[in-house]
Amino acid sequence: MTAAALTAATASLLFSGSGPAGAVTASGQGAVDNYVALGDSYAAGTGLPRQTDAECKRSEQSYTWWIAQTYKPAVFKDVTCSGATTRSLWNKEGSSAPQVNALSKDTDLVTVTLGGNDLGFTNVLTTCVLAGMVTKEGTPCRDQLTAGGKNLDADFARLNTRIPDMLTDIKRRSPQARVVVVGYPNLFPADGSTCGSSVPLAKGDMAWLNQATDRLNLVLETAAHLKQAEFVNPSSVFRGRDMCQPAANQWVNPLLPQTPGSAHPNTIGHLITAVEVYDRLSK
Repeated sequence: MTAAALTAATASLLFSGSGPAGAVTASGQGAVDNYVALGDSYAAGTGLPRQTDAECKRSEQSYTWWIAQTYKPAVFKDVTCSGATTRSLWNKEGSSAPQVNALSKDTDLVTVTLGGNDLGFTNVLTTCVLAGMVTKEGTPCRDQLTAGGKNLDADFARLNTRIPDMLTDIKRRSPQARVVVVGYPNLFPADGSTCGSSVPLAKGDMAWLNQATDRLNLVLETAAHLKQAEFVNPSSVFRGRDMCQPAANQWVNPLLPQTPGSAHPNTIGHLITAVEVYDRLSK
């Protein structure tokens, strides 16, 4: 199936009578009235067409907008923002207000994708690209980032506290809301041997980065269960659709050439993520 055909088929699923018309929604009454989307660039749709906010790089083709178009809430507040961390929930991000300010007691659906930037996502990828341009053997990026006993354990330890705190505050502000935590897809194949010049990473570093994504998703899933929220993990459905696949099969943009959407889901990737969220809400 071509990219265009898949986009049309997915959109048809979301908007057809077999999709949202009979959905089990946040309120359980066949309608979502007040939807708030929280998160970072993976929720904002950074790099996609139809941008609505230049500073936060939001797009009307993000998974959050597809969900809003599906359920057609009376109120939809998209406060996702590229570069957001868990701190962005309670603090300004550039000129943007703290994201939790969008929540209210009337909110009945919340989606949230956060945590990647708490681990220094952009800096890690930049380091890995530079290391991969020197050698494709071993794990030069991991070795550089963990030199002298450094590792991501401290960052993950902070997330183990911040993600539950985030969910506690969301539920305090919006006690009637159905809260869905949406995780991150693996960006790379398990075997990096098929990757070309657009993904200049060492094969071992690709496996290490995928392991870090899996670990982050486990933190998000564990916190969601602990705080009676729900979790959607897009990794399995994205398998075989990573940035090293032929362009027609990619759901993730490659690292090079560098664009605002590099290493982020493309339009189809966001559509598929919306379908995964819709499936979760239908249960």
